[in-house]
Amino acid sequence: MAETRPTSRSTSNGVPNRAHEHVGGVIGWIGNVMHLPGFAHEHGETESVVVDRAVLDNNIGIITLWVSLGLLWLTTVFQGVIYYFSGSVALLGDTAHNFVDALNSLPLLFAFYLARRPATRRYTYGFGRAEDVAGIFIILSIIYSAGHILLESINRFFNPFPLENLPLVAVAALVGFVGNEAVATLQIRVGKRIGSDAMVADGQHARIDGITSLAVLIAVGGVALGIDILDPIIGVLIAVAIIGIAWHAIRKVWFRLMDAVDPAIVSQIEHFSSEVEGVLAVAKLRVRWVGHRLFAEVTVVVDENRSLAEIDMITQQVVHVLHDALPAMGEVTVHVEPNYKHGIESEAAAVGGTTLNLLPQRYQISTPSAAPMGAAALKYDTDGNAAWNEIWTDFCDLALAGGPPHRGSLLEPVSAEVVASDPEGYARVIAEMERGLKMVTGLPVRRDDMPGWIGVECDSEAMALWLLRAIVVENISVRREGQVLYFPAGPHFRLEKEIKNVVTVVAKTNHYWQEHLRAS
Repeated sequence: MAETRPTSRSTSNGVPNRAHEHVGGVIGWIGNVMHLPGFAHEHGETESVVVDRAVLDNNIGIITLWVSLGLLWLTTVFQGVIYYFSGSVALLGDTAHNFVDALNSLPLLFAFYLARRPATRRYTYGFGRAEDVAGIFIILSIIYSAGHILLESINRFFNPFPLENLPLVAVAALVGFVGNEAVATLQIRVGKRIGSDAMVADGQHARIDGITSLAVLIAVGGVALGIDILDPIIGVLIAVAIIGIAWHAIRKVWFRLMDAVDPAIVSQIEHFSSEVEGVLAVAKLRVRWVGHRLFAEVTVVVDENRSLAEIDMITQQVVHVLHDALPAMGEVTVHVEPNYKHGIESEAAAVGGTTLNLLPQRYQISTPSAAPMGAAALKYDTDGNAAWNEIWTDFCDLALAGGPPHRGSLLEPVSAEVVASDPEGYARVIAEMERGLKMVTGLPVRRDDMPGWIGVECDSEAMALWLLRAIVVENISVRREGQVLYFPAGPHFRLEKEIKNVVTVVAKTNHYWQEHLRAS
């Protein structure tokens, strides 16, 4: 069993781990001014000191909340002054909403400060869960805001109040939109970066507030045209919108309190764990969020003939792979069980017996141990790019010797949320997959409107159907639309792993179709 906290290192594809990135923009500037850990960039011996990613993320979250708090309070005060002189219920609803948003940041800010405290003998997991408790206060404040605005609006239906200073109300609404949108952009961007659902939800709340600020302009226009009833109507609509936000927030907090995680995250952890050399299967997996860090317990199956030293290396490699692949990963605990407990063949049995006699002579001398087809080493051109068309010389022998190109669980597309969390990384993966697929097939490559997929246009529908049937059994998901086959893609895909595996299976099946089946 191995248990560890995240460490700073480079990923297996040579891309630096984000634990030591220097944050840019307003957040980075404030962090440098305040000399917070992980922000100041000093040269010399101190540059070798690596700050724990959790500490850096926590500091980024605290700065973001202070900046958001300041922006929302400025917006609220400005709108409150205009409401005092205008008497607009719609503007009151918008102002109250901004006030609640500012209050929402306080428990979240307190939770981030509390999360700094180390774990104790009573709180053995630390204080990261305080972030989820803060979500309860956020929900209560949202519900109170909705009820208050709804009652005020209903009262205005029966007790109309003349709306004055329409230009000032319009200006206040525009200011509310700008202030809320600035906060929303900041919190959503930072929340996704550090893995804080609570901050992302608060940012989405601010974005909806910005839209409701624009709705106040409709009320102003209605009053200017003599339709005074629009003012309380807009107030009611804003209250209904807040109730919708409250329901969404309740679900988010419920999921966190019940240790629910996105199934896509579970699939990623299972996939990355099972592809580690020496791991025969993932027998059990439990994942939970503690604040904005993921805690995982992975039970892997290994060959019963492995030595203790080999088992220790395997568990450490699982831990390293998960930390490299998932930036939000916190602590990982790896349990090991022997293969006979799960009825799985040992590695020696899997490649032994008469199997070797089926392979070409050069593979009988040195047979990769259950190595995937993607075990062929990458080659690079003079510009340093992967030379996909030079990696394999004989696809038939390669297919016979290597088995399926993708090792581990089924390689599947990621969700739109995962793509949105790292658009730059996704763009790089798509560009490289497009280049590789064109080089090994010579076929047109199509970028799908649906995130998480990239397509290859086959010569005919018959070709697409045959490739589909062949690729399905190669442990890589695929979907067909006419003559186009779509393959999975994601921002976490690595050059020498997932990207190469997809390119490999397309290269092999396309080669077999072109050389052996097309003419038949």
